[in-house]
Amino acid sequence: MTRSPFTTAALLTAAGATPFLAALAIIITQPTNAPAATIAMITYGACILSFLGAVHWGFALEPGGVVTDPKLNHQRLAFGVAPALIAWFALLILTLAAAPRAALAILIAGFFATIIGETIGRGRDLVPSNYLALRWTVSIVVLAVLLVTIFIEAVGMRHG
Repeated sequence: MTRSPFTTAALLTAAGATPFLAALAIIITQPTNAPAATIAMITYGACILSFLGAVHWGFALEPGGVVTDPKLNHQRLAFGVAPALIAWFALLILTLAAAPRAALAILIAGFFATIIGETIGRGRDLVPSNYLALRWTVSIVVLAVLLVTIFIEAVGMRHG
């Protein structure tokens, strides 16, 4: 029995969400390790956000993937770079300003903007529907984890 590429993609997407959930579990259950887990979550989130942009380069560059309207194809390629720039900015804020809440807020904005952009792209037939369904599912999980983490950071629930 062989798996379809979409089944494999769904399994790997779920696996890719695991570090977010693991970091949150550490933040909640191990207060002394929470700062390091928060930094690890932000770093991983920046990597994943960059990956999400790269997917759109793959869509644009695959055989038959270049749309006939050059303007849309340029937008598609530009959209592929935007998440990496947002991720880099989150890491810059974390590193230079030692501001994990700001970095988390930037990642939240980046993940949210990316899924909204992909939804708009689906309406323009630039994003496959099965990919979008998968992305919405994991985006809800990632955004929820980031929102809980920023809340914990903001209210100082760390005791330890």
